[in-house]
Amino acid sequence: MSIRLSYRDVHGARIEAKAVELDAAEPPLRPPLEAARLELELPDRTVAVRCVRPVDRGPGGLADGYRRLDAEILAGLRLARLCDGAPYPAAVSRLVGYDADAAEPFALLEPLRGVEAGSLAGTLPTEQRRRFQIRLLRAVRLLSAAGVAHRAIGPGTVRWDGDDVQITDFSQAALIGTPRTVTGAMPWQAPEQRPDTPPGWDRGEVGPNDDVWAAGRLIFHIVTGDDLDDTAKLAARPELEALLAGVIEPPERRPDAQTLLRRLGEADPPPRPLTADPAFTRGRAEFFAQRRRKHPHTAPDTVREPPPAPEATAPPPVDRPGRDASWLLWAGVAALIVVAVLLALGR
Repeated sequence: MSIRLSYRDVHGARIEAKAVELDAAEPPLRPPLEAARLELELPDRTVAVRCVRPVDRGPGGLADGYRRLDAEILAGLRLARLCDGAPYPAAVSRLVGYDADAAEPFALLEPLRGVEAGSLAGTLPTEQRRRFQIRLLRAVRLLSAAGVAHRAIGPGTVRWDGDDVQITDFSQAALIGTPRTVTGAMPWQAPEQRPDTPPGWDRGEVGPNDDVWAAGRLIFHIVTGDDLDDTAKLAARPELEALLAGVIEPPERRPDAQTLLRRLGEADPPPRPLTADPAFTRGRAEFFAQRRRKHPHTAPDTVREPPPAPEATAPPPVDRPGRDASWLLWAGVAALIVVAVLLALGR
């Protein structure tokens, strides 16, 4: 079945294309999102994409589906802006287009590559292990430069094709600096994202090192097939002990991805972080305002609202002559007249 599809690309241009839904099996997403494989017939080429859309199933239902779709779109737009018109690095799944204002909103993403990293745990060929580590950490560094934390890195959201990783599923992503919320799944869920944070851990705000917890544990898992649930396990793996020192510390003491890359001898320059863009901030605010108008129950609870304007207060009284004090003015005028008359008579 073919349909006419209208959407915006990552640069905001409106695209019209014929879309054909393919029978190819698409790895399912966990509700309240679903994915289907489409083929877009553009004027100059044909493109295969994954169409991700909310469904009224699973925990949270349609409202949570809208929130997760918003997170996917927002992360994709931030990454596109970071790349400044150049193609995305292959290490993150690319947003092709989206329509967040339609009655049935959707996002178009590039197809998945490789296999889930979890299927390779403990079996990844030795010659690929170092490359996997470098590529994963570069991808985490890229997200941090874009001001995004994935918050759900794990064996099911990271894929490997023998040459590069592909971090997928940004439905739980959040902007750095926004309040942290409960998300992710054990054991990849950092303590600051758990329902009950351990003593000494602060929920706080999403930070640039949030994804390092899960990325470090995933590296250990892929290399050893085991879970890094105790730092004592690192003692038997000196190379991993040197690399992952500090990754399961609180976020303020956790090394960033660039530090881990230096430990691997890969100290290439990090991407230049995004600068604040007032137009982007205004556009994002308008995006969520439209979402609230159309679907009030889907207003994201992780978006900061501007502080309420202070209530208007009466200005302090100003001393100025009023009607009750007007007699003072006229009395002064009369006194001046009397003085003038007396002076004239005295002559």
